[in-house]
Amino acid sequence: ASFTGLGLGVFEKKPFLQRVVETYKRVKKDSALLLSACSHLLYNEELMASLAESGFDAVLTDPFLPCGPIVALRLALPVVFFLHSLPCGLDFQGTRCPSPPSYVPRVLSLNSDHMTFLQRVKNMLILVSEGFLCNVVYSPYEPL
Repeated sequence: ASFTGLGLGVFEKKPFLQRVVETYKRVKKDSALLLSACSHLLYNEELMASLAESGFDAVLTDPFLPCGPIVALRLALPVVFFLHSLPCGLDFQGTRCPSPPSYVPRVLSLNSDHMTFLQRVKNMLILVSEGFLCNVVYSPYEPL
């Protein structure tokens, strides 16, 4: 229900600032739910011992959910991400590949590489908001 509400919130006709605040609250709530699930998994010694004894070769995971890489680190296994990009622009940072927002559209912007001035402004706003949302979502995982 939480994720469905987050997805449906995209189509609501509300003022922009109100949608931003409501999306922030939903993301914070949803990330707390995922953090709780990850904590319970990692602190379940019996389950973690069973996973360690199973002899897995790698952990296949979604890069947008940080629990997979954390479990892989705990089990000393390599991680295989099954998406083409990492959250928060980490793929661009890791490869040192330039990604100027004036030319390269953000994934969720639906822009092409031929953007108008307003599309470039929108692209820049998405880039700035990604950093803020990434901090909200991923910083609570640091203690794990």
